[in-house]
Amino acid sequence: MHRIMIFSYLTMISFLALLSYTAFAVAHPHLGTSIARQDIPPLDITYILPIWEGALANHAESDDLAVLTDMKTRLGIGGPYTKLGWSFSSWSLSRDISGVDKDYAFDPTNLQYMLGLAKRTALPILVHMNNGRWADCCTPNSSGGWGDALLDLMAAYPNTTVLDNAGVSQYGHNYGSNFFTLSRLNDVYRTYKKRNVQAAAKVLVDWTNTNSGLFAGVSLDSETIMPASSCDFNPLAIEEWKMWLRNTGIYGPGGSYFGTGRVPAFSSIDDFNTAMGTTFTSWETMTPPTSVTPGNTFFEEWERWRVILILHAVSDETLWLEQAGIDRTAVYGHQTPRHDDYGFADSLETFTAANGAGGFTNYGWQPANYGEVTNAARGQGRNNYGNFELNPLTTDEASSYNNIVTLFNKGMKILCPNAWEDLIQKDQYSIFGSPNFGDTFGNALKKFFTNYGNTKRDLQPPPWNPGRKVHDLYDRFSGATLSGPDNHLEPACSVGSVIRRSVYSAVGGMITYSIALPSVSEGQRLNFWTSLGIKDGAGPNGGETTFQVTINGQALYGPGLHFHKNYWTWKRWVPMMTDITAWAGQTVTLTMTTTGNSYYGWATWGAPAIYASATGNDLAFGKTVTASSSDGGSAWNPSYLTDGNIDGGSNGRSGWSSTSHSSSSATEWVQVDLGSNRGVGKVVLFSRSDIFEGTGSGFPVDFKIQGSTDGSIWSDLLTETGYPGAQAGDGQIFTFPGKEARYVRVTATKLGGAAGEAGYRFQLVDLQVYE
Repeated sequence: MHRIMIFSYLTMISFLALLSYTAFAVAHPHLGTSIARQDIPPLDITYILPIWEGALANHAESDDLAVLTDMKTRLGIGGPYTKLGWSFSSWSLSRDISGVDKDYAFDPTNLQYMLGLAKRTALPILVHMNNGRWADCCTPNSSGGWGDALLDLMAAYPNTTVLDNAGVSQYGHNYGSNFFTLSRLNDVYRTYKKRNVQAAAKVLVDWTNTNSGLFAGVSLDSETIMPASSCDFNPLAIEEWKMWLRNTGIYGPGGSYFGTGRVPAFSSIDDFNTAMGTTFTSWETMTPPTSVTPGNTFFEEWERWRVILILHAVSDETLWLEQAGIDRTAVYGHQTPRHDDYGFADSLETFTAANGAGGFTNYGWQPANYGEVTNAARGQGRNNYGNFELNPLTTDEASSYNNIVTLFNKGMKILCPNAWEDLIQKDQYSIFGSPNFGDTFGNALKKFFTNYGNTKRDLQPPPWNPGRKVHDLYDRFSGATLSGPDNHLEPACSVGSVIRRSVYSAVGGMITYSIALPSVSEGQRLNFWTSLGIKDGAGPNGGETTFQVTINGQALYGPGLHFHKNYWTWKRWVPMMTDITAWAGQTVTLTMTTTGNSYYGWATWGAPAIYASATGNDLAFGKTVTASSSDGGSAWNPSYLTDGNIDGGSNGRSGWSSTSHSSSSATEWVQVDLGSNRGVGKVVLFSRSDIFEGTGSGFPVDFKIQGSTDGSIWSDLLTETGYPGAQAGDGQIFTFPGKEARYVRVTATKLGGAAGEAGYRFQLVDLQVYE
């Protein structure tokens, strides 16, 4: 049901002005000075930043300063490596806006006031950019008002809000109900949001550049989700889905997101019907399924799109913030990553995007529960993630304390306990004085500051470079003890058309190794890395599977990584990285187990191996690169592919681009000279990630990774056909049986579209090679 209203001439004129502003912003993406690199928080510092939303510019400043001073007194300020600060929200679509006369532009009054408090108290801050579903949380208008005028204005336009399968709008005030469709075609919502979010970011950038050491970062909209499994049936979301499926419109030649549509695209409705088991007569009559049928190919294709809508929203807002000057390494996701996508569609893929940092939230967890998410988060992200709403909700102080220590040991950079409240009427989430849990959480935090204030954060290596390989479980497979119906090696296992050499373990299978782990020096660590998937060729109606790894009987993945039925239809690898330094120097029993309710099950462990962290593992770093062609000016040069920079657009370097072709059926290649023959078994390619809308475009669809000892005779190391695309900043990892080579070449025979152009190119920001 659409709510339509007639707008005044003033409102329409102001919206046209807003569109003009957007055109200017696209042409001039950096709206002000950027945060200086030296003002980005050092990686070895951990921040504990309780959420306190109680400050407001119309308060007596002395009262708010007293609250923060009390926080410091009761918790302690930590030390040089574990610091106390606080976090709060910027409500740039609701409370912190001007009136209709200024078209509801961002009003910086409250943000500047809170930044002033941070300076006065010398407390580092993180700002939750809370402008999604919680955009006017959590006080009703009748209790003081959060300024819903702009939200209501946007919701009144046709086709701006999330609709369920009956056409009913899911938009509503308070308590996480501001559901606007996440379609990139929703110009009204995206234009207002981008304008106001970037205006708030500009205030933060200016403040940070004069208050070095007090900026910890920003988090994105809390919990970007679908409100239910029956959403989003907004016509714009459906229209964009059809564009994405066919690589047309904004995903077609000349479109802003060309090169990031579905691979393979559907060339006709008949092709779609054959793949989906449907009988639509045309694309115009094609509509999404209206009910949840797990394992059904047509439903799962729609479910995939729902997840992608969320991923796009997280990615786009990260980009907007970087355009405004906030380094993307200080932009954190704020998700509730679920392994059951059907309810809210916020799967692990949405944890981090566009080369930003990762983040999630949880309540009531015990230390043993975290492994399911944290290992996947480390495998998915970079050396930078956090927990942005945390409360164990227990009266057990030891358990509460161990929650914090567990997350610290898992490498969390930021923890935001919820909540620090100066209210007389406390609620269950209060850090001190909770009517349910008393002072338990507060006392645990105080103890943690005392014990860990001088402890450096345990730096996590990036998942594509977890260290020097010390045990390859693929190579050691012949010495393992096996049980179950079918365990074997897969030298080129394809999951979602992404190939890795793998160990196959049927459901009901156990693969047990006895391994002597090396000792490590201070500052080093041992990492177990693998990726989990359901092999291509498995039918769409497979059962459910749980993956678990144990060392000496201790579970590493919490209750286990659980795959639901959608992994049998929309197949994709889930990377997992685990710190196993606690067992360094010991001979251990390591067991990889798969369980489930479907016999066999096609369960696969991609490239499982143990690494000792070290620097300089990339064999290609600093080496000479040559290419079949090069185009794009000073920002694009083959030599940039081995400089170690995966943040395209920084320091004037975007990577390498081939020349443009009118057809995708063209051949381009790029190669690196390692200087001497080396044993190579992994290549990592990073897609285009400079600051523009179509991040990830230009990645090849069909390509080979080849090796040569003389630069003349080439051997195929791995062949990819129909590669499904690459998200900016997410290293595309390709593993294969080891081979001696001095030269490593990537030869593309089907190119990807280049966003904003009509032609096809081969583009990368970095190329790395490992043993």
